[in-house]
Amino acid sequence: MSGFSSGSPLLVWGAHSDVGRVRQGNEDAFVAQEMVFAVADGMGGHNAGEVASAIAATTLRERLAGGADSVDLAIAAVVEANAAIFAGAHGRSDQRGMGTTLTALAVLHGADATRLVVANVGDSRTYLLRNGRLRRVSVDHSYVQELVSTGHITEQEARRHPRRNIVTRALGIEPTVRVDTWVMPLVRGDRYVLCSDGLVDEVDDPEILAILQMHSDPQRAAEDLVEAANVMGGRDNTTVVVVDVLEGDDPADETNELAVVDEPLEERERLIDADSPSMGIARPDGADATAALPVVGGATAAATPADVNLRKSRLGALLFLIGLGVVVTLAVVGIMVARHDGTSPATTTTTSTTTTVVDSTTSSSTTSTTSTSTTSTSTTGG
Repeated sequence: MSGFSSGSPLLVWGAHSDVGRVRQGNEDAFVAQEMVFAVADGMGGHNAGEVASAIAATTLRERLAGGADSVDLAIAAVVEANAAIFAGAHGRSDQRGMGTTLTALAVLHGADATRLVVANVGDSRTYLLRNGRLRRVSVDHSYVQELVSTGHITEQEARRHPRRNIVTRALGIEPTVRVDTWVMPLVRGDRYVLCSDGLVDEVDDPEILAILQMHSDPQRAAEDLVEAANVMGGRDNTTVVVVDVLEGDDPADETNELAVVDEPLEERERLIDADSPSMGIARPDGADATAALPVVGGATAAATPADVNLRKSRLGALLFLIGLGVVVTLAVVGIMVARHDGTSPATTTTTSTTTTVVDSTTSSSTTSTTSTSTTSTSTTGG
């Protein structure tokens, strides 16, 4: 699919999409018009992924053609797309399990100023290039991002992880969906990049930055980014939308930090426990739409000297109490045996004491079992 270039008083943009070097069909879809931009990466196999991404793109194109009067309106458009995809997936057997990621940028007409709202579900991304620095605006909803966020793997390891194709949130999988949003100021000279994971799986961030800095024309930038993904292997469909801000605040008034007006509360709430299983959506064509992810194994922290001493003292106290219990038990048994010796002609006493101790660093479990068996034999004279 070829891209195109157009413009408005506020923004100028370019877009390009390609099937890649391996896939037979393109399941990506994009929106690039005056007030709204989006990239959707479909999944589900056969034609279902293409249907899901097309529904998402069409819904945003229609609902946000004039921009958004509020963040809630932008979210409502995404939620509507989710409902339509979910209904289609459950209404037709050939579309069962379909879904799509979505990252979108819309002009926000607020009461005080015009800004931009970014909405995201899944692992398609929105980047911001400002003052020579490329930064991610969106946060991936993916298994490997969970591992990166909790410190289990690095960004580089995430690029090669065998489960990098599993997303933890997508449109059409559930009847409702959580949408992450960010409200951004309009800053003259800003460049936004919306892309499917076909780009970021093949091209790392420094190379993306280099290509963006090579071209002032957003259409050329979008085309070269897609071509770079194909040169590096093109294992997936790749779609890129590049949006330049022509009018807005003076960039000199902005700090070098990313100006995020509205941080998504959902992202703070959804930080996973590293020892808990998660649910994910497998992206490979024909695979099940939902799959249980394995338990994420956390690395064991190194014990400090104070921790070691504390464990030793606890273990010593535990062993002392066990030993004391054994001594008392044996004393009681001895007294009972002595008493029986005075009344029974023959007495056989068997005492069995079993003690099990498990180190408290693994599991605090101590079992002390004492059993006493006394057998009396009577003798009858003939």
